[in-house]
Amino acid sequence: MVDMVLQIQALQDEVRELRGLVEEQQHLIDTLQRRQRDQYLDLDQRIGELASFRPSSGAAISSAATSPAVTSAAPAEDVPEVREDTFQSSAVTGLPTPQTEARDAAASPEQEKAMYDRAFQALKELRYADAAEEFQNFMQQYPDSEYADNAQYWLGESYYVTRNYEIALEAFQALLDNYPQSLKVPDSLLKVGYTHYELKQWDLARAALTQVQEQYPNTTVARLAENRLRSMRVEGHF
Repeated sequence: MVDMVLQIQALQDEVRELRGLVEEQQHLIDTLQRRQRDQYLDLDQRIGELASFRPSSGAAISSAATSPAVTSAAPAEDVPEVREDTFQSSAVTGLPTPQTEARDAAASPEQEKAMYDRAFQALKELRYADAAEEFQNFMQQYPDSEYADNAQYWLGESYYVTRNYEIALEAFQALLDNYPQSLKVPDSLLKVGYTHYELKQWDLARAALTQVQEQYPNTTVARLAENRLRSMRVEGHF
């Protein structure tokens, strides 16, 4: 009977992991759609600003052409200041400058997304050591990324499936501490309970799993927590 319960539980865990992968892909799709919409709106705004900027430039050129005395009276040392003002105005209109191009390249959303995808792909290919390293590097390089909480969670999973339970526990707990509003909080709390169970820390496992039930009733994580608690009772751990 115990073996059957454990087998069912293992299958449920696998289904939950697959559901997590599907949710992850849906999150990525939603993010890409939102980013595409934002880029379109930004482009439309830049075109509008550029259109409004050009007439004023034309007016300045026309004024200079009709006022040669003013142009000739301008001292040579003022020329760099004029160039600097023009350089700054291009930033106002949204045109790229060397500084903004360098900053955008350093924090490119495409590079950020590509780095996260590499880590997640390693996880899907069951290359858990590579995935753990990639997720760690990602969080170090993009600590404020919108994917940071997911990266933290999958880092914990990478350690959990390879039975590095103590490190996995630290990773899951870090998500709870650092990303309390993350959608991955219920899953992380469940895995905290699972990890305590694997470490034979029965009281801590029971406390975490009970917390899952109380905070997220009538959910998948609550049902999984109940299954593990039931197994613990059958095994005589409380």
